[in-house]
Amino acid sequence: MTKLKNLDIILAHGPELSAGGLDYYQLGLWAASLPRTRVLAVNPGLPREELLRRLKAFLYLGEEHRVLLAALDPLRRARLLIQLLLQEIGIHPEFLLTLDLQEALSYPDAKACSLKAHHLIGVAASMLTRAEPVGVQELPVSPRVLVWGDSYAALKAAVSLAHLGHPVLWAYPGPTPAPLLPGAPVTEPPEPPVASLLTAADASPLISKVPKARFLELEGQVGHFLVKLEISGEIRQELVGGMILAPELHLTPNPKPLADHFRIFSLSELERRLKEQEKIEGLFPPRDGLLQAAFIGGDSHPLSLKRTLKAISRLQTQDPWQVALFLRDAKVGAPGLEAALEAALAQGLILFKVSEPPKISLTDDLPQVSFFDPVMLSREVLACDLVVLDEVYRPDPDNHRLAHLLGLFSGPAGFLQKDNVRLLPVVTNRQGIYVAGPGRAVMDLDQALAEADTAVSMCHELLGQGLAFAPKGRAVVDRGRCTLCLTCYRLCPHRAISWDNRAVIHELACQGCGTCAAHCPNEAIQIRNFTDDQVVAAMATLDPRLTPKIFAFLCQNSAWEAYQAAIKEEGLILPLGFIPLRLPCAGKLDIDYLLRGFTYGAQGILVMGCPLDNCRSDQGNCHALWRVERAQGLLAEVGIDPRRLLYRPVAANAPRDFQDAVMSLLEILSQGQAA
Repeated sequence: MTKLKNLDIILAHGPELSAGGLDYYQLGLWAASLPRTRVLAVNPGLPREELLRRLKAFLYLGEEHRVLLAALDPLRRARLLIQLLLQEIGIHPEFLLTLDLQEALSYPDAKACSLKAHHLIGVAASMLTRAEPVGVQELPVSPRVLVWGDSYAALKAAVSLAHLGHPVLWAYPGPTPAPLLPGAPVTEPPEPPVASLLTAADASPLISKVPKARFLELEGQVGHFLVKLEISGEIRQELVGGMILAPELHLTPNPKPLADHFRIFSLSELERRLKEQEKIEGLFPPRDGLLQAAFIGGDSHPLSLKRTLKAISRLQTQDPWQVALFLRDAKVGAPGLEAALEAALAQGLILFKVSEPPKISLTDDLPQVSFFDPVMLSREVLACDLVVLDEVYRPDPDNHRLAHLLGLFSGPAGFLQKDNVRLLPVVTNRQGIYVAGPGRAVMDLDQALAEADTAVSMCHELLGQGLAFAPKGRAVVDRGRCTLCLTCYRLCPHRAISWDNRAVIHELACQGCGTCAAHCPNEAIQIRNFTDDQVVAAMATLDPRLTPKIFAFLCQNSAWEAYQAAIKEEGLILPLGFIPLRLPCAGKLDIDYLLRGFTYGAQGILVMGCPLDNCRSDQGNCHALWRVERAQGLLAEVGIDPRRLLYRPVAANAPRDFQDAVMSLLEILSQGQAA
């Protein structure tokens, strides 16, 4: 049981509270009646010097204060107060809690406004008086960084890290770097500034190049990763503080329907021929009239189409050629690509949009392209002198194995970053491991280099010159209760837990989601300032006069933001007994919270987390849903309507979806009362 601490409540009042039906004087008197509480009512519109004088008189300097700042839209109206409390008075950020009284002002009845304000302050006070400080600690880390891959993004990252003073281990699978320029012919050299990166890497004493490397194993945590590599048959271990992954894309040719026929080229082969010979038609026996070329594909990605159009443009400049392009969809989502397609059409390109790939056969040693023409509504055959097959940009085939070794959640196409907007642009589920450029998607060179810069900046900010800053005591393991069942180790989405004879949480790697605490069968893990004691105490403050009683457990990354936006929308009136409870992640939801909620008299409970594949901790929303479903089964066994417990995914920018979820639960509760 957490020992209660003293609480200082600052009530930032103004005409807006009285106009909304809330008597700030009576509210202050009620707040002062709470145990171990003092209250200061102050107008946030006063001059800075006067506000600072009053705060210093109220808050004794040199003491640890827990401050609850209650106001209407405090982040805007009481912004100066917040700055003074943090910067001049020195309040610990964990001990300053802002409370928006907007929800209390939405009720037309003054008594209801007062009761709601009382309850909002009571819930916040119950959490803050049980809060514990989460400090900051300096941890020694290795400033050395592993850069994996031979792409231009990897090259840029290695050179930029060396310029910042980081020793770099640049490892790649081939004997020499073989970077690609997506969207450009394989024969096209890079621009001089990009080409100079390789010279800079060769010249830097801080960059150690490791060719012919294969990743074998990873141990340790951010700051002290122990990497095991196989290099030309030898095993080598290296200590690095962080990693930037940028393995190069692979060009995968479409399989040739007629192997090694001299009139059927891959796109790379055509590009090499165009570079080597001025007129490619010299490869073929002369014919009367135009030579017919058919390009098949180029619609796998806008950069594939860009590359195909460059080859077509080069071929169109050679007089005897008539070119046809067969596509399912013309993906022109790249700068200048739509204009390039229109220019090719103006020069005589014939574009066929087909629903299925054309079939290729031989007649008199000439390729015949058979396809269904959607305009003529019939199957047509085009005799060709040359057929060019598209090549697809695909992720490194070794990515799946690499993601498994590193404990990363890989993307659907085989890239190293999961398709989650919260991870953009370069973050992974593991602290200290970043993915840039072709390691996470097909992209052009400018974007890949920009992402390399972002990854370098984040890596440098994390590792500095050998010291990293991490929270101290955010996640706490009770070693007396821990039985080393390893549930937390298996479930941690950030791979932040290891063990000796008990579970050990690495605070630089931990991101405080609370999944481990919710799943620990012996309640041996607590997340400070989101402890079980705090959540239960907040539920115990329920005023029986507030009905219908609804507890809402809200993920702070999504549903809590939607709630804050919803209460500011005109016309929204939440149920008087609606009690929002903030969680660090939906994964922190404990099934005990749900069952206790009904024992405390809740008529309904609402759980809201991130939408699918949008959770910052990857599966926190899934864990919450599983617990809700389990609790619904238990409620049904004891005769309680399981529909009174509702789970809904809500995005942070979707206050209307938040309102709809609340209204859905109210409708269920009204149906139950009518029955």
